[in-house]
Amino acid sequence: MSRVKLNLPGFTEFRRDAGTRRAVEQTAEQVAARANSMASTTIKAGKPVYSVAPPISTQVGSIALVTTRGNLAATIDNAAHNTLLKAVGGA
Repeated sequence: MSRVKLNLPGFTEFRRDAGTRRAVEQTAEQVAARANSMASTTIKAGKPVYSVAPPISTQVGSIALVTTRGNLAATIDNAAHNTLLKAVGGA
């Protein structure tokens, strides 16, 4: 077996790159679209809408969040059905 030594500062810069950030955002948009297609409309709260927060740089790279923020129906739907977990393929 050969050994691999990572250039961690370079790897972090790659993960913060504009192209990588766009790929992260596209993946988050796909997850939000899957969550929205699986969402169950409730009588009291209406139609759930999952949204994507824009990607931000962190200490180790970039992240984008799919969130229920600002939509009570999405919060209720996610709590009842784990919709976001299912949308990323976790259940």
